[in-house]
Amino acid sequence: MIKPLSQLQNPITFGFNLTTEEAAGRYGNLVNTMLNDHLGDLTSCRFRHFPQILAPGEVEAWIDCVVQKNKRLNSLTLECIQVVLKASQMFSDTPQTVRLDLQPKIFSNLFYLDLTNYILSGSAASAFEGCTKLKILKLKMVVMEEETIKGILDNCLGLEKLTLIESIGLKKLKVQNPSLRILELRSMFLYEIDVSVENLQIVVLDSIICPERNLKIQALNLRTFCSRNRPSHLRIASNLGQFCFMGTKEIFERCSGLLESHTTNIFRNLLTMVVDLDLNNIREALALSFILRSCLYLEALEIALPEQDSSADYDECALTFPKSMFWERREMYNCINHELKFVTVKGFTGKEQEVKFVKHLITRATMMKKITVFCNSSVMDEATNLLSLPRASVYLSIIFK
Repeated sequence: MIKPLSQLQNPITFGFNLTTEEAAGRYGNLVNTMLNDHLGDLTSCRFRHFPQILAPGEVEAWIDCVVQKNKRLNSLTLECIQVVLKASQMFSDTPQTVRLDLQPKIFSNLFYLDLTNYILSGSAASAFEGCTKLKILKLKMVVMEEETIKGILDNCLGLEKLTLIESIGLKKLKVQNPSLRILELRSMFLYEIDVSVENLQIVVLDSIICPERNLKIQALNLRTFCSRNRPSHLRIASNLGQFCFMGTKEIFERCSGLLESHTTNIFRNLLTMVVDLDLNNIREALALSFILRSCLYLEALEIALPEQDSSADYDECALTFPKSMFWERREMYNCINHELKFVTVKGFTGKEQEVKFVKHLITRATMMKKITVFCNSSVMDEATNLLSLPRASVYLSIIFK
């Protein structure tokens, strides 16, 4: 890894003003000397740098140097670090990123590529031409046009893992790479998501803003699904007016056939599910119950309850039975009876529907091995009362944290 030596964490101590052309030249000479004097054949290289200390084309020159000199290089990480040098610069126009103008086929021999905080030019897709070896691609805080990501994915035919984090400039994301196994989308704002990959096995949707009607996922062999909305990311939505995060309920309803019978249920073959869900919200509980009925092989389930109660939003759902009996009905879900082994409930508050759900698992899940409930001390009495219930599984251990 090449970085500005011990000054990486505190650029003020680098010894000269980093924002001047002289500083950029001196720093560039330092890195170039290290690259040229290195005698070994690198297999992995990582650059971390500040945008203020670069001459035009500096990063591209580093990439070209390590790629051309190190024929065995298969892993490359580039990170442009956002930093405020002085308090007076906090609201200035000092650039906090770097635009990359990459050479065609420069990444063609890589197995792993990680880019953080760059602007990709319109011709950036050409850098990925011939990338048949690239298996893992991570783009974080990358500004790019729709045609750029399309060109990148079209060129990376063997891609197996794609991660997009806080990247902007896209309105539509379409993924059809046949070799893709893992798709992670985190803190993304998109108008349309269209994923059609038959052998996709893992999908992570973390704090995604997208109209639910424009979400389409076709993945018949999905094994792991994760849907999260993190409070720390709520600031993203503050400037987006009518837009809000896509919740687990919306994803369940859109991708399971619950609302539209012609929709393929992508959850049928799941083994592991990790979701944010309000068990006290009857609409969300209905969606979960439908998913559980259709998951024939689910072995591990983790549910994180929200910090804020949303149950009032859908209290008017029409039920043919009292709400208090929702989890006490006689329906026996296949995965709960025969496959489900591990359940974790986070944010347990001891409310009626939460207690009923955990009780349902304890008394009906015949293959259950472990139920872990995270709660604070104020509701420990409600939680420990569950320990006295008869257990459907002789292997079951119940843990409260």
